[in-house]
Amino acid sequence: MIRTTFRQTQSAASEPSAAAFGQARDERQSALRQARRRLILDAAQQVFVKDGLEGATVRAIAAAAGCTTGALYPLFESKEAIYAALLYESLSRLHVAVSDAVASGRTPQAALRAGALAFLDYYRERPDEVALGLYLWGSVRPRGLSPALDAGLNQRLADTLGLLEDTIRQTSRRGAATARTETAALFAFLIGAVVTHQTGRLRVLSRDLDGIARSHLDALIDRLRRR
Repeated sequence: MIRTTFRQTQSAASEPSAAAFGQARDERQSALRQARRRLILDAAQQVFVKDGLEGATVRAIAAAAGCTTGALYPLFESKEAIYAALLYESLSRLHVAVSDAVASGRTPQAALRAGALAFLDYYRERPDEVALGLYLWGSVRPRGLSPALDAGLNQRLADTLGLLEDTIRQTSRRGAATARTETAALFAFLIGAVVTHQTGRLRVLSRDLDGIARSHLDALIDRLRRR
């Protein structure tokens, strides 16, 4: 007959199980992986802003992150994958900003105005992300990203533009085709406004971003309501 003392029973109960130990280990490894990933992304953004996608190298990114290229590849298979991850994060933050602004509008017109201005404000406050966004927007020729990466980024941007398209459709009530055309035209204006503001060209023309944006949106809403 096997006898178990109270002390032995208490000790066994207090010891972590193999499953609990494994879970704690996995969580610790996941946290370390995420910390390394964040470090690499932050360093890569500095390199991409300075050198662009074509001029940046994995070696330069690793050096900026304070690690070896061997430590980088388990997390990202290429510099294009790093670039895409940064761009996806930026577009996700943009989506949140525009979504919150649209939700604040009491009417479709107010939601359209708020969403478009939120788009401009987002990039005005983050000039480094304008350089990243230019690659996706097409102001420079896109090269190097894979079809899968391009598709993911384009869909994230389309999600944001879809928010504006919904407000345009509700304002005009002329159907999907008109809404898509007007959304494309608004997007072209927003990109141009961001770039001309970033490069200081609006100051040369003695105009400010807010004034031009409000004038454009006034004309757009007036046109939509008359249709």
